[in-house]
Amino acid sequence: MKDLIKYIIKEETEKSIFNPMEIRLFKFVNKFKRDLGTEKKMLDFFENSLSTFNIPRNEARKYYNIYTLNYRPDGDYENVTQSNYKDPKRFLNQKRTSNTLSSTYVADKIPFKGSNLEGNWKNSRDNEWVYVVSSYGWYPIYAFKFGKWFAVDYNYSSSTSKHMSHSRPTRYNREIGEEMISVSREEMNKIIEGRITLDELISKKEEHFKSSLTSSEVENKNLFITSGWGDSKIKVTFKITSFDVIENRAIVDVLVTNVQKMEERKVVKGDGEFFKGEMPNVGEDDIKESLEYQVSRGLSIPLGRRPVVDMNVSFKYNPNVKQPMSFNTFQSMFLY
Repeated sequence: MKDLIKYIIKEETEKSIFNPMEIRLFKFVNKFKRDLGTEKKMLDFFENSLSTFNIPRNEARKYYNIYTLNYRPDGDYENVTQSNYKDPKRFLNQKRTSNTLSSTYVADKIPFKGSNLEGNWKNSRDNEWVYVVSSYGWYPIYAFKFGKWFAVDYNYSSSTSKHMSHSRPTRYNREIGEEMISVSREEMNKIIEGRITLDELISKKEEHFKSSLTSSEVENKNLFITSGWGDSKIKVTFKITSFDVIENRAIVDVLVTNVQKMEERKVVKGDGEFFKGEMPNVGEDDIKESLEYQVSRGLSIPLGRRPVVDMNVSFKYNPNVKQPMSFNTFQSMFLY
């Protein structure tokens, strides 16, 4: 039995860590390495070559790092095994950068160090790697784990808020896919430390999310969004009259109570034109489309994914609604 275990371990550690397509890619890059020279030229070369090897273009930085750390002048990538493989998570040193340029490093999950802002890979106690972006060396603001991005929902200070703005991973990388999952500081620590699974986290957030929207404090709260631009910019006042989630499908009933023209950030005086048919270029379908987009996006932020939304929108003018709450404020107060 001991000999069998040793044999299995030996087989696993001596088997090439790269698949045949990756081996072909690295052998191909070897042919041009001397002429490419700089990091920028190498990255451009990877980006332009990956599709030929059925690898997404947005993984150029990842494969550049793997190639650089495991470069074999003789092209013997078949013999890069578990025992001699240099994992970027372990071997990449932090690169110095300004805070304003940090988002490119975060999007590619590269260790970096800015001014009171840094990103690094850590191994959590559930034996999962997690990329963590920290403000002032102790406050985690972003984390990448389970193939998803997580963002802390409380900025702590104005400086930390700037750090989050500078290092946001989706700014220059639109191919990440899903929205980031918004989490509390406690949830973020559990993710980093390996004390919660993704399924457990999503399940708890869904329960909180549904109970929040169906609570008496939230039900029928007057809200507003703004839509359009220039002469077509409007403020739409509405309320969510009912909400339910059935198998990742959100069933939402919305009542629009007012539609008002805007100039820059101010509402133009004069009420009820829309309901009298006196607001040209603005129809019910336009308003439904704006509500579906903004509410759907708003529902996705706490859950980290965009649920299918079945929205039923009705219209009934009510000029007596005073100071409705911004839908963005409503999200941060009740849905996180």
